[in-house]
Amino acid sequence: MPATPQPPYHRWGVRFTSDATHNKAFLQDAHDNDASSMYRGELFLNEVLDEAYYVDSTGIVRVLGERADISIPFERIDFTGIREFATDFAASIASPPVPIGGLYRTESTLKIRVA
Repeated sequence: MPATPQPPYHRWGVRFTSDATHNKAFLQDAHDNDASSMYRGELFLNEVLDEAYYVDSTGIVRVLGERADISIPFERIDFTGIREFATDFAASIASPPVPIGGLYRTESTLKIRVA
């Protein structure tokens, strides 16, 4: 018999507090001690601190709008074939083009095309 597909994560809604001690650190401690205490997609609003929190996919509590730290495993990036351009504009109009997110360099600076 084939396995029953699992439904997508339910969006649990929003929790609200006016207790200033229920901040990011409080929620992280609660999640670390009981991961089922909050779910992805669930927001925690703290009226006193004017902040909203959520748990990211790695289990870290974040302030809404805060970006996760990014780490790049450089040993996995292939630096061969990275093209050199005089300017960023030259990279943007190159043929073939440097794709958005693609690597290129100007002089000795390695860059990622973002627009």
